[in-house]
Amino acid sequence: MNKHPAKNIIKVYFVLGPIPLMLDFAGPCEIFRRANIMQDQTYFDVRFVGNHREIQTSIGLPVCNINPLPSTIEDDAMVIISGSASTILGHTDLPTSTEINAENTAIVNWLKTSIRPAHKLITICSGALLAARAGLFDGYKCTTHHDSIEELKSISTNIKIEDNCLFTTDRNRYASAGITSGVDLMLEIVGEKLGIAIAAQIAKFLVVYTRRNGSDPQMSPWLKGRDHLNPTIHRIQDMVGKAPTKDWDVTQLANAANMSVRHFSRLFNAQTGLSVPDYINGLRIAIAEQSLRAEDKQIENLSDELGFASSRHFRRAWNQHHELPPRQWRNAMKTGAPLNV
Repeated sequence: MNKHPAKNIIKVYFVLGPIPLMLDFAGPCEIFRRANIMQDQTYFDVRFVGNHREIQTSIGLPVCNINPLPSTIEDDAMVIISGSASTILGHTDLPTSTEINAENTAIVNWLKTSIRPAHKLITICSGALLAARAGLFDGYKCTTHHDSIEELKSISTNIKIEDNCLFTTDRNRYASAGITSGVDLMLEIVGEKLGIAIAAQIAKFLVVYTRRNGSDPQMSPWLKGRDHLNPTIHRIQDMVGKAPTKDWDVTQLANAANMSVRHFSRLFNAQTGLSVPDYINGLRIAIAEQSLRAEDKQIENLSDELGFASSRHFRRAWNQHHELPPRQWRNAMKTGAPLNV
């Protein structure tokens, strides 16, 4: 058993089925490893569970010391279901379809009996198919890899399938399109738990800057405007990201960059595609979203807490990112209702 002095320990169960895609679970797991290094308030206690003690992965590298599927799961635990591959690099002796179906059925049956409404369920790639078969996405938004969308649709008509996005979040149900987008989703989840500053630092460490799907309204906000290689602008963005609610002004940031206000503003816009105020406000709106999702925060108090000059300023910035006003947006997030007008 792992022991750690952190005040909050969260169990994370990675469920590995037959031929798990290595990047589906290795990438997200790196997010947790880095989060444990960068702060000591919350410790992510990661366990790998499955039907077998050793499992062959998609790249031909076996994963050993896998724990059995647990009989009970902590209420605040995360359960992450990895996607699976149909081939193994360098191998021709693959499991039969009968063996694969039997293993998947065992996982689906375990999910049906073990996952309760309080659990945070996360699927990566085709892992969504197993959760869907267990009925765990009925009434929730969900996505999966584009190659698996049609199969997902055939499982249940009660799933709110979104087939053209990187990931979905709907209350305590999360689904990623898979492969590298599992990293994007895990940054979102860690950002909810630890704050945007920690998530931004993890993204920078992993060299994850590009906002790869502009049509997705729930993309990790710290990725926007980070797909450049200018070290000075990154340094300023890091500074703002650590304290986005601070009363920043362009002159202050230009001085920190050792530039004139005019040159700094032009360079920032050229590198990020955003004005300095729009970038700062985007981070503040992301914090507002986290606050509204996590608690019944008084919306009237948000503008002061987030560093906006007035509630009118806050609502103007909010409207640049959302169609619904804050109160209706919060209700939609809780109920799974559409986020557009």
